[in-house]
Amino acid sequence: MNSNLPLCCTPAAFHMFSRQVSSLESSDALLQGAIALSMHEMDTIDASDIDKRLQSYVDTIRKRVRGSQPQALLAHLHQLLFEEESFIGNAEDYLAAANSYLPAVLESKRGLPITLSLIYKVVAERLGLQVAGIGLPGHFLVSVESEEMPMLVDTFAGGRVLTAFEAHERLREMFGPETDWSDEYLQPVSNRQWLTRMLQNLLNVFGSAGRYNDVAAVLEMEMLLWPNQNHLQRDLALVLARIGMSEPASMWLNRYLQHNPDDPQRQDLEQLLEALSA
Repeated sequence: MNSNLPLCCTPAAFHMFSRQVSSLESSDALLQGAIALSMHEMDTIDASDIDKRLQSYVDTIRKRVRGSQPQALLAHLHQLLFEEESFIGNAEDYLAAANSYLPAVLESKRGLPITLSLIYKVVAERLGLQVAGIGLPGHFLVSVESEEMPMLVDTFAGGRVLTAFEAHERLREMFGPETDWSDEYLQPVSNRQWLTRMLQNLLNVFGSAGRYNDVAAVLEMEMLLWPNQNHLQRDLALVLARIGMSEPASMWLNRYLQHNPDDPQRQDLEQLLEALSA
């Protein structure tokens, strides 16, 4: 399905991202996938340098903690990342695309919750801790396994530890006091879902800024994650049409309509297809 891609995504980013899909549930594939999506704009990135930077944090903590005591490892992890390195959320410029790019966040120490959570997860897991991503609506946390119960960590808030009640309160602050809560919100996300959410963040940023070539690039990567989600073909076709790439837009739209004959907007899409083919 992707033989005609990439059209808008930087080839190095697209092909590196593609290589991670077959082993996506490994922590390394999650890390490499996050690096790959940043390469769409940051074309001088060396993945091995990113890995070395993260490993340096691991090595520093290992020098401070003898043995594998989880509480000691956690304490030094938080001290290093949030006190000494001062990683924290970029509340001042939340919508900057760089907040989603792991290499940029490692340099600035500022980013989105999901990017900061990825740094936390990689370092913690290399220390032997069990960490999962928690995709709350509008906010991303990490959950760390402990002897008593999982510990929720808000990396955007400088490593603040939350209870489930406090997580609910955070949602109410964001969306209003009537916001419903479900314990399903605290279920770990898969690596595929993690990367999808990072891509969705970029779609929102680029779409709001009218950067439609970049919207198309992100959709191309998302199609690698979800090859059977036909609506992505339609979305890509519409964006390509918007930026004047009529031939590939026509191809993807025609492919979408062939597999989705009952689309409620079929008549409008067929009219667009005729215009693209004229």
